[in-house]
This record gives sequence, C-alpha cells and structure tokens, in this order.
Amino acid sequence: MEININQEFQAFKDELKKLNIEVLKIVKVGNGSMDFHEVFYKSPRYEEVKSVYVERQQLDDLLAKFREAYA
Repeated sequence: MEININQEFQAFKDELKKLNIEVLKIVKVGNGSMDFHEVFYKSPRYEEVKSVYVERQQLDDLLAKFREAYA
C-alpha cells in the first residue's frame, strides 16, 4: 500500500501534537523537481508562529530533531 503525502504529513502533525506543537499549515514551495514544504507551527516555547522548510523524504529526520529539542 502506497502512503501519499497527505498521510505522511498527517502522521507528522500527529507526532508533533504529542510534543505540544501545533502545526498550523503546510505549504508546498518551489517547483515540481524540488519537493520542499514550509511547515508553520506554534510551540509552547515561542509566542510567535515559527516555520521550517523540509523535503518530504526528510520528515523523519525533522521529527527526530523536534523530539530531541522538545522531549
């Protein structure tokens, strides 16, 4: 069974929610050959909304960094 990008990002958002990080929106940026997304999020550490750029295939790495920083 193939997992599509929406399912991948939903799983990513669910995992961040466990760290009290709320994903507000995810926006695709760049052209078709560059599969980058900007993730806008709000965490308990900051008043303002933050964002980070991620390639689809790097979601697990980004999640690991969030877990390390917020665990």
